[in-house]
Order: sequence, then C-alpha cells, then structure tokens
Amino acid sequence: MTDDPAVLRIGEVSRRTGVAVPTLRAWERRYGLLEPHRTDGGHRLYRERDLQRVRSMQRLLENGWSAAAAAREVIREPATITQRRPVAGNGRGPDGASAALIERLEDAIARFDGPAAELTVDDIFARFEIPRALDEVLLPVLRNFGDGWQHDPRLIAREHFATNTLRPRLQRLLRAHPGGGRRSCLSVAPEGEEHDLGLLAASAVSVDAGWRLHYLGPRMPSAALERSVADLRPDVVLIGALFREHAERFLADRPDLGAAAVVLGGTGFLPDDAAALPGAVVHDGPISDIPASLDRAIIARGAVM
Repeated sequence: MTDDPAVLRIGEVSRRTGVAVPTLRAWERRYGLLEPHRTDGGHRLYRERDLQRVRSMQRLLENGWSAAAAAREVIREPATITQRRPVAGNGRGPDGASAALIERLEDAIARFDGPAAELTVDDIFARFEIPRALDEVLLPVLRNFGDGWQHDPRLIAREHFATNTLRPRLQRLLRAHPGGGRRSCLSVAPEGEEHDLGLLAASAVSVDAGWRLHYLGPRMPSAALERSVADLRPDVVLIGALFREHAERFLADRPDLGAAAVVLGGTGFLPDDAAALPGAVVHDGPISDIPASLDRAIIARGAVM
C-alpha cells in the first residue's frame, strides 16, 4: 500500500516496541503476526501496521492471553484491541485446582524430575476428564515453556523435557481408548512440521469422544497423505500445523483428499484458510471443542458435494 510503505528494519521495530528481535522473528515465523516486504536483496522491511500488530499483541499478553491466542486475535481484529481480558477458548485463566496442578507440573519440569512429572500427570488425569486435563493444565504448561524460551533461552531444555515427558502419555491415551465409533479420523501434520503435541492432544480428545483414529503424525508429504486417504477412506482428515510457513505450503499443494471432510487446526492456520480446500473448517477454540469441529466439517463437506 502506498500510504503505508515498508521501510522499517526489524531492529527499528524492536526499538520502537521494546520487543526483542528474536521474539519478533518467532512471532512472525510461528504465528504469521508480521508481514514483511522482501527486497531484491532478500532483506525484510516492515510497515507501520506491523508495529500496530506488535503493540496490540503486547497489550493482550499483558492482560493474560497466551501468545497463540493473542496472535490469532490481533490478526483477526488488529485495529480494535484495547485492554481486553481473556475469554473462554482465548487464554482463559485456570481455576484454583488447575492452577495448583500447573504449578506442580512446572516445578517438576523445572527440576528435570521425571518421576515427579509423571506422578503429577497421573494426578491430573485422575482428577479431570481428558479434555479438561488438556485444556486447563497440560497445554497451558507447554505454552508457558514454549512461549517463555523467546525471552529466556535456558527454557529451551525444559521445553524439550516437557515435550518428551508428555508425548508418551498422550500416545498411550490413543492406545488405551481405541475409539469404537463408526466414523473415523486421520490425524497428520504436514511436511516440515516437527511439532505434534497439539495434534496428539486433539487426537486424544477425538478418541475419547468415540472416533476411530488413524494417527500418522508429523512431517507428512502431501502426496503420501493423498495415498493414505485413498487407502484408509477416513470421514475426516485433521491437519495440525504450528508454524504458518508449513500451513501455507500445505495449502499451496491443494492435496486431493477425496470425499473426506477436513479440519485445519493449530496456530499455523488462519480462519480464512478454510476457503482453500472444499468443505474445510478451521478449528479455533479449546481442544475440548475438537469433536464439534469434526462434526461441523462433515456438514460443511456434505454441503459442497
């Protein structure tokens, strides 16, 4: 746009907003928050609207939003954010019981105490049903460590420890609840996407709701996904992406998923992405609402068939 030229380097954006350059790059890469113009020499230049997005992001973070939820809100309504409080599904704070369990689990992870972490996870699932355990405790813990490393690189090791502690437990949930329903779901993360904990969590909630699940996991090329859909004939394909670049590459492939409905989930996908695939829907809410999104996708797919 001629009235908003791209003239700012990322260092200037950092200086004006007070947000560190590594954090700005992470917000751009992970959430698509910034939309730089690339010069012929490959340099990124930013606009005033990028500054506005960063400042809106800061306001939401200060009011208790998670980084992922805040980024989605800024992208959706960049000009209307003031001092909003979190709402359900967009960074809602935990209740007392959940907060205590979060503190216990984070403490165990901070001490790299595997047995204590596993005992705490056992306690979480003993107290809460699977959707609530994930929404109110386990996923907030992962987000806290995942967002925190941008400000403190020492947290990277703790994030890896947390991920490696929780992944086997989520995988056991898939095996412990085989899901005997008539409808089936194929869960996959696209090529390039290494992170699958969010996809595992969504899959566990789907199985808990009675869906038969085929879990193929991360780094799935579109051609291999097409073949798997043809062989397995799922009712719904659930695609999870944490990073925008992987989501965009998947959408650009426009894979042929046959008669299957499609749910796009994770911070890599934006609400408008549903238009890229016939009958697709974008899940934008708590993990506990995944079964509703699967049902909605089936209805949407039927409307275009």
